[in-house]
Amino acid sequence: MNSESMTPSQSPKISKLLTNISFFNNNSDDNTRNKNVINDINDTSFSFTKVDYNQNLKKKSKSFEENLSNYIVNAKKNMDSKRHLWQNTITSNKGEITKLQEEIKLFEKIHKEFIKYESSKNEGIIVLKKRIEKVEGDIKQQREVIEVKRALLETQLSQNLPELSIFTNKLALTMDRVQDDMINFTFTCIYDNNSSRSCCFTIDVGKTKYKVIECNPMLEELDELVSQLNTSRDFFSFLKKMRQGFRKYAKADT
Repeated sequence: MNSESMTPSQSPKISKLLTNISFFNNNSDDNTRNKNVINDINDTSFSFTKVDYNQNLKKKSKSFEENLSNYIVNAKKNMDSKRHLWQNTITSNKGEITKLQEEIKLFEKIHKEFIKYESSKNEGIIVLKKRIEKVEGDIKQQREVIEVKRALLETQLSQNLPELSIFTNKLALTMDRVQDDMINFTFTCIYDNNSSRSCCFTIDVGKTKYKVIECNPMLEELDELVSQLNTSRDFFSFLKKMRQGFRKYAKADT
């Protein structure tokens, strides 16, 4: 047997038996003593102690599983930290971020599977570990793509700021961010008899398609203007048309 061994326990009976056997082996002619030896052999019982050699192996296996579990937990914490950082710094490319969040959910699902099946065979654990490594690699790649796009957007924004300043002054327009993905545009100098009276609208820029959340006053042609914006992606032209729409409304209102 590999994991167990039998060791006889010493006792007075065994000592007596060994003495009788020694005498018996010295060619004694005493029949009575020979019979006593045989009887002692028949009457003697042996006890064996069971020795378990798997204890150390079990401890090592448990330590390996704990280390592997800690690795997965730490990897999840690291991914959560990265996710929060991206959500705070990236305000565009929502399609890319949604894909990234789906991959993070997949990672969390894999982690739960690992917890559930951590007592499975080593082959299954290795497969799960490879899947986790693949997801981590995909997330890293997506992050690099998003960082490049963010840098490009910042560069484009810095180039457009002077033009935007002139544009807003010309249109008597101010902009205010009301939420992370929503911007409020306010026009003045719309009404001829009251230049300070304003018209405004709030637009959601966080999704693939633009959507006007609020418009005051409401324009009849608003849906058509938003549809044109989502087709052309020309935001400056959209702002001009919105001002024209407000001017048209003001003239009809006076």
